Amino acid sequence: MVEKETNMKKILFVNDEMCMGGVARVLNTLMESLDKSKYEIDLLVLHPHGELMDEIPEGVTILKSHSFFSVVDMSIGMAIKNRNIKVLLHKLYLVFLLKTGLIHNKIKKIRSKILETEYDVEFAAKEGFCTIFTAAGKAKRKINWVLVDYEEFNYSKRHMKLLRKSLEKIELNIANSQKAARAFQQVFGVDNVKSIHTLMDEKKVKEGIKMPLSQKIQSKDIPNVVTVGRFHHQKGMERLIKASIAVHNLGIYHQLLLIGSGELESQLKELAREYKHIEFLGIQKNPYNWIHVSDLFVLPSYYEGFATIVTESLIAGTPVLATEVAGIQEQLTQEEYGRIVENTQEAITKGLQELLMDRDYLRTCKMKLNTYQYPNAKILKEYEKEFDYDEEVK
Repeated sequence: MVEKETNMKKILFVNDEMCMGGVARVLNTLMESLDKSKYEIDLLVLHPHGELMDEIPEGVTILKSHSFFSVVDMSIGMAIKNRNIKVLLHKLYLVFLLKTGLIHNKIKKIRSKILETEYDVEFAAKEGFCTIFTAAGKAKRKINWVLVDYEEFNYSKRHMKLLRKSLEKIELNIANSQKAARAFQQVFGVDNVKSIHTLMDEKKVKEGIKMPLSQKIQSKDIPNVVTVGRFHHQKGMERLIKASIAVHNLGIYHQLLLIGSGELESQLKELAREYKHIEFLGIQKNPYNWIHVSDLFVLPSYYEGFATIVTESLIAGTPVLATEVAGIQEQLTQEEYGRIVENTQEAITKGLQELLMDRDYLRTCKMKLNTYQYPNAKILKEYEKEFDYDEEVK
């Protein structure tokens, strides 16, 4: 048993849900990495559901939420689509509280019911509603995590006044890339923003690449191209499919593997319907073995904050072709890591064509990536420095 220090810092992490995706994964990695003899960690999932609830690390206490928050991650459109009048009215009530600013009082009342301790640090794991919840607390230090480029997409555009008011009570905003930090600072007019890259679960990736594939690859004689992500507009999957079709039609044969799911799945499958070289593998809890056996990983996103999957691909030993999004210049820092192209359909197509025609380059990249090292230890120290911040030397 780990002996706990008497002066342990109490940290509360707040997230809205734990569905398969970037935020929940990197949050679990951060909580797993923190020394449990030094930090007492609580997690409040406002709407406790999602595949990654089962992967919350040992040593983390999961707090019971309140039914009021069951619609925080649901849109009005989704409530209407589900034809659930009770849920729709609940969501409309939440929106009313947000629009009028009465949400602050509501959150304070609920906090007093569900939180039984005071915290040294409260950490809003997802900017937006979690920020508002955290700002209402009395922790000595309140931190907001920024995981997207707000100049490209502003998740809080409908509640800017409310969020700006909440940010006045936030001591520090941690963005996962320099570009995301600058964008957040510009959009919200705040100065207390710094960049710290997200931690990677290297062990999970390295163990994952050793696992057998869930099915056979169709052909090992042609290059395999892979991508992983939600089938959502942000991820630009249709651009990769169009690029793959164009390159295939030029006689540059390859296999394209798409891992993931989402609201655009039917449209993407229809786009690729006539092309047998494009295969949809669905959600893979372990995508790393597929990345490892592939010759190239492609990130066709319209915007990101710091694409975790890009660094995971490098850890798995596969070079990356990526669009120019936030964080990518900080990830693909060496030639053998891959190529960055303009954020356009034409550039993705051209980049895919050039790399598939240069298989010697791809083989050299994979060989050199065997020694790739991600600076997890350094990044963890940066987070600990912020958690150990002494208010008296402010």
